Amino acid sequence: MARQPQQVQKKREPLSPERIYRMALTLVDEKGVEDLSMRKLAVALGVDAMSIYHHVANKQALLQGVFQTVLEELPLPEPMPDNWKVALRQLGMGFHVLARRYPGIFPAMIASPYGTPREQEIFSYIQRALQKAGLREEDRPRTTSALYTYGIGMASVAANGLRLRPLYGDPLPDTGTAGHGTSEEDAAFSIDLMLAGIERMRDDQGK
Repeated sequence: MARQPQQVQKKREPLSPERIYRMALTLVDEKGVEDLSMRKLAVALGVDAMSIYHHVANKQALLQGVFQTVLEELPLPEPMPDNWKVALRQLGMGFHVLARRYPGIFPAMIASPYGTPREQEIFSYIQRALQKAGLREEDRPRTTSALYTYGIGMASVAANGLRLRPLYGDPLPDTGTAGHGTSEEDAAFSIDLMLAGIERMRDDQGK
């Protein structure tokens, strides 16, 4: 009697925080944060919803993991270039590219009241660049915050475009202005404007 061929069972990928965050990132990027739920995430992963809670405490922790996963794709040029402006320009352009890659993620990340470890690393990198620029120590934290806020605004525009809004009355017709601010040329202009301001402030301090 001929032996029946045995069916090869496909090995199931174990559940992990990294796998959970990646799948959640895919879902959020497709349909937005509001549509994300543990139940829908479990279906996409092919697991029971309760099993996710063994790795992620709640939806807020899930979103923080997603934001961390996204920001880990932002390169921090190391070793830092000798020219501080080159370092910050590369960082700014990297932020722009990331926002264009994940337009569904950035609005929620910007609105979140909670930071991530990667954001702390970005802050530290900016302060090191400002030190290299010769900015006074007492001015670095405030300048870092201003730079990061400026970068977040640039990222929001890169992800969603910039549309002019009327003061009152009917919305203005769409004339293509929504695309303004989304190109690499627009990002480079904004970054250079920001760097010129830092350089001017540093030079004024030396007078």
